[in-house]
This record gives sequence, C-alpha cells and structure tokens, in this order.
Amino acid sequence: MSRLLWIRSESFDHGVFNTSIRWTVTKVIEFMVSLRQATDALCLTRSTWVDVATTRCKPALTEAEAHAFWSVVGVLQKSVLGLSPDLLDVRNMGLVLMCQLVSPHRAQASHIAKSPESWPSMADRAPSVSSPRHSPRSGSPRVAASTQPGRGMRETPQDCSAMMLSFLRQHFGFFLQIACSSATELTESSFVSTEEFDLLSLFLCSGSSFAKPFKSLSEVVPDFVSKGRMPFKELSKWTDNNLVWNHEVYAHVEPSGSASPSPGIRAKTVCVNGLSKTTWFQRSPSTQAEYLNITNCTDCVIYVTTPPRFCLVSGCHECTIIMVAVSALCTIQNSEKVSVHVAAHCFKMENCIDSSAYVYCRAPPILTGDTRGIKLAPFNVLYSQSSNVLASAGLSFDAEFSDSWAHPVCCTLGSPDETLGGRKGNDEDNNSTYHFVHPKDFLPVVIPEASKPGSRSSSPVPSGSSLILPEVYNDAFKSRIEEMQAFHRQMAKISDENTRKRAQLAIQGHFREWLQSTGKSRQLADLARMAQMASTTQAL
Repeated sequence: MSRLLWIRSESFDHGVFNTSIRWTVTKVIEFMVSLRQATDALCLTRSTWVDVATTRCKPALTEAEAHAFWSVVGVLQKSVLGLSPDLLDVRNMGLVLMCQLVSPHRAQASHIAKSPESWPSMADRAPSVSSPRHSPRSGSPRVAASTQPGRGMRETPQDCSAMMLSFLRQHFGFFLQIACSSATELTESSFVSTEEFDLLSLFLCSGSSFAKPFKSLSEVVPDFVSKGRMPFKELSKWTDNNLVWNHEVYAHVEPSGSASPSPGIRAKTVCVNGLSKTTWFQRSPSTQAEYLNITNCTDCVIYVTTPPRFCLVSGCHECTIIMVAVSALCTIQNSEKVSVHVAAHCFKMENCIDSSAYVYCRAPPILTGDTRGIKLAPFNVLYSQSSNVLASAGLSFDAEFSDSWAHPVCCTLGSPDETLGGRKGNDEDNNSTYHFVHPKDFLPVVIPEASKPGSRSSSPVPSGSSLILPEVYNDAFKSRIEEMQAFHRQMAKISDENTRKRAQLAIQGHFREWLQSTGKSRQLADLARMAQMASTTQAL
C-alpha cells in the first residue's frame, strides 16, 4: 500500500500574517513555555486566551493580535480538524505560531537556515515602521507580490513548493517539540507517540493516495501502526524522505492568464490566474472545489456561486470579486483597489490598499500588515440561490452577527493607536486604516442568472428580507426601493406615447453614458457573450 505525507497548504495560505512581533523559533518556544506556565489547561476559552497571551506570555501579544490569532486558529481547527472553535488547543496555537516563521523572500537555497533563529526571517515585514504610510513595500502592495508562503505567490510554482518542503523538513523537530509540550529540544533518543504525531494534522495530511487521506495522520508511518510510538531520530528521517507536495489537491498555477480547475482527480482547487480586463463567471455551478485561488488579476469582474472552504485572493488590482459564501476563511492579500463581496465564517485582509469589503462574517474581520484606506460595509449580494449556497457552506444570516463587519480587529503595522483600532473619527478620511460606506451610498450587487422560459426577468427582486443589514443600512436600502417604485409609477402615468418614447430615450442615453464612464459596458458585453455561448451549447 502506498503511503504519502503532504503539506496542507491552506494552513499556511491563511494562517500566516503580519503581527508586531518578529517571530523566531526561540520566541515561539519562549511564548509556549510561558503560556504553559500561566495555565495548566490545554484548551482555553477566548477570554482566558486573550488575558494570558497579552499579560502573562513572553513575548506578549497585543489584544488585537490575540483576537486575530484566536479567530484564525479557531476556524482552522474547525475546518481542518473538525474541532470546536469555542475552545482553543494551545498546541494548535503553537503550531500556527511556528508557521509564522515562513518568509518567501528568503526561500532561495543560499538562505536556508544555518540556525533556527535566522531562517526564515521576518525582517521583510518591518514591524517597527511608525505608520502604515511608511511601508517598506515602496507603494503598491503588488510590488513585492504575495508575502504568503502558499499558492498566491509570484515565484515559480516549483520554488513555492520547494520552499515549503524545505521549511517543514528544517523545522520538523520544533513542530514536534510543541506537539509534545516539551520545553527543550527533542533528542535523538526521545520518543514520539501516535497521539503527539497526530497533532501535526493541522498542517500535515497523509493517505494511500492524494485523493484518499487516512483518518489519522499516524497511519502513514508503519512503526506508529505496529508499535504506537517511534524514536524522534527515526521519525525525522522517515519524514524527510517521504514528505511531498500534493500536486493534485494544491495545483500549481502558471502565469498563463487562465481560469481552470486543478488537474486533480476531484478538482479540489479552482485557480483564476493572470486575467486582465475581462469577466469570469463560474461555469460549473455544481463543482465541489474546496479551494479557490484568485491571483494576479487586473481590472476584472469575477463571479463565484458555489462555496469553497477557503478562498485566497492575492496580487489583484482594480478587480470586483463577488462570492456568495466561503465556508471557512477568505483571505485578501497584497491587493489594491479591489472590491470584495462575500459571506464567510472568517474574513482577513493583509497588505491591501484603497479597497472595499462588503462582508457578512461570524467573527470580526481581521486587518493586518500594511492595510489602509479600506471601506467596510454589510454583505450586499442578491442571488436567487443564496439560501441554498449559504446552507451548504454551514452559514445562515443571523441578526446577532449583522454588524460584525463594523468591528474589525486591526493588527496593522503602525502606531499603537492604529494597532488597537485603525478607524478615525471622520468617515471621509482616506488616511485611516478603515472607514464605513455611508448608508446613502450603499447599493446591492446582483449575480446575473440565466433567464427561465416564460419569465420576464432573471434577476431577483431586491428585498430587505434577502439581506441581513443593520437598521440604518436597511432603512436606506428601503428608501432606494421606494424611490425606484415611485419612479416607475411616474413613468406609468405618462399617457402620451411620444412623451414616453422621449423619456425612455433620455434614460437610455444616460444609461449608456454611465456604462461607458464606469467601464461596465465591457462587463455587460462579456456577460452577453457568455449567455450566448451557454445557449448555443444547450442547443447542441
């Protein structure tokens, strides 16, 4: 029987982000030792975790960072391991902290670690800058491309996977040290139990094939199956020889300006990469893809109607991305002037500038790194199948979370006041980390749908009941609807045919001007072409 061991890329894609601390092996171990000294419990509630991490651990986290790590690790625990997000296993927290050491800017062979303290370095994240405006990235967040270690990078795919494999092999002993709750490094004679090795399931997976993972991670190692424990020296050697990259599930993407599913048997990854000045609509509404990667796109409109578990948007510029739901975590990184519309359990933005997020989420949005000029607003997507899509993602609109989007956790690089909360008093001040879309400017977006025989319209009727909005936005939305209804009544009262035609021509003229000035004429043409292709395919 084949035995394969591979990296879970999603834990690195979404679990690694900027904080004020330059994490090293020494600091992670010091943090975990102080954490275990502060509490005997392996599983902590949110309040206990925040209190201990901010006051009794070394190095101490800020309150915002503690909340951010809690949300991210909680979602990873639930989605990857099936554990409750209400209790945090401190060992899983330690594993995610160790993952923070990954830095793709030093992935070249000449920089591979000679000591655990020096590689991978976090120097490129420059936590000591005085303000997000003093970014080390020289302006646009797309200059340095992605800072994440996973699949959203501009380095060649082979460099990405090779860097990840090198990092895991180099630091495997430290990950096991955390899993074993050891204050000192494991020696060659130390033994690792099946249970301790299984704790690495947060970022490792195993199986008889890439498409058939084992129930437990330890099933991949013969000695664990037969003996229940294994010397660290032998386990480290076995892992070094057998750790591989899963090319079927975590597909590499070449910069070809394409959008396609991965070549894997189950097409678990959909990659939208390198598109420019176009509209992309998910062509396979029944796809069961678990990972959606939108990378290096420019001036595009992207529609996604089925819920992936994880969505990574990286290196995009002037794009509108409309998604109904993401069942676990949606990360937007190193992007500029993007507008994202999504419902997700957890939503995170890192190194993003002058962008908008219309979100519904159970946990407050997380803003990290050099992020500034962000517009936040409630989720505004209208789609006839929204309830079904949300249900399949394990989500539902709950009034309790209707304003979670308005209370982001800010871990942005900068002064202490910006770290604790980046919003300034004036909503029109674009120099703040974030501000809110004014209710009078709030509008829904509609996902286009194919017309059904006998129907006059394919679009859902805008209704306050189809969205969960704070009262002030709901009132403004209803006012917009009433305004349009009043306009329709006014048009219906025009009895003279010539006057009606002149009014219609004037409206059409203004509409064409609006399409041209906003650039939406291309989007409309793209959608019309897609509809024509779809009808032609059905006719065949």
